Amino acid sequence: MQYRKLGRTGLEVSVIGLGAAMLGSSDTKYALKVAKRALDLGVNYIDTARSYWNSEAILGQALKGRSGEVYISSKTAATTKEEAWKQVHESLEHLNTDHLDNCHLHGLRDERDLEKRLGPGGALEALMDAREKGLIHHIGCTSHRSHILVKALQRFNFEVILVPMNIVEREPLQELIPLCKQEGVGVTIMKPVATGLLPAPVALKWLLNQPVDTLVPGATTVEEIEIDAQVGQMADITLREEEQRRVDQLKKLLDNKRCRICAECEPCPKGIPIGTTLGTDVMYDHYRNMGPEAFRRFPWSVERVREEIERRKNRISQIKSCNQCGECERKCPYRLPIIRMLQDMVEPMEDMVRAWNEQLVF
Repeated sequence: MQYRKLGRTGLEVSVIGLGAAMLGSSDTKYALKVAKRALDLGVNYIDTARSYWNSEAILGQALKGRSGEVYISSKTAATTKEEAWKQVHESLEHLNTDHLDNCHLHGLRDERDLEKRLGPGGALEALMDAREKGLIHHIGCTSHRSHILVKALQRFNFEVILVPMNIVEREPLQELIPLCKQEGVGVTIMKPVATGLLPAPVALKWLLNQPVDTLVPGATTVEEIEIDAQVGQMADITLREEEQRRVDQLKKLLDNKRCRICAECEPCPKGIPIGTTLGTDVMYDHYRNMGPEAFRRFPWSVERVREEIERRKNRISQIKSCNQCGECERKCPYRLPIIRMLQDMVEPMEDMVRAWNEQLVF
């Protein structure tokens, strides 16, 4: 595995990390296999969050006796100091550790959200106190909108950022990443394969040729983490001519199909959460990436599915309620065919519900 310095933190991290959001989808036994296999392959940076279902507890088990091999970055979506302080301690308890190597303010949405979390009594105060007490070592922030992270870096000396970037989504290269390099801020990348729309080998290799420190693709299966790690183990990451052509083809193909979760199309008059549905629906991405048969065979977490199934039915109803007013498409800066994209998700979602009802006993 190749390693890079994570900005000015001094941490030397594997260029391929593990995004832990998907660990909460499978049963614990299988999720542990994925996490432990990542460690065996040289992955030493794991990105999790308080809101990623039971991923912290799974990692707490996977790291028993191996905590010295890995850096853990978690997140709090709290807005207030009191709530963030509580979540930091919950993360420490679930991860079975006395400190977090990094803790992010999770999912900064807009300037109003930024002001609340960085202002008096906001969540940032809790992270600063936790760092002073040694409970966390570094403070970072995440967002799906790179211009919000630029504003955050102008307000506070964050040490690490986490932002989506891939062959299709390249906006961070314009202003955010140059600023990070200038200030010594560690650059970590989420959604490097656009939630499975891009082939991992070429997508990850392209990213490692950009000025970034580590990529944190989510891995649902052992096979996925093995494919990801192979890219990080390459001594030469130079893109071959045919790989560059493939990159150009993929960008052209997906430019007007990939949701950037920018939220410019929202709010929907019918209440459909368009960005999270099109851009970051973990369970739907599992189904799309695996295919129906593999989805049915996978060892899903019963607890997760129980939580998910009613929410999934509600989401289907929301999409079916769309009256095709077109407001979302008029506002989308990427000219996505949002209405059709949402409608195309209904049949797979209905099959997901059928699969769970066939396979699980409630």
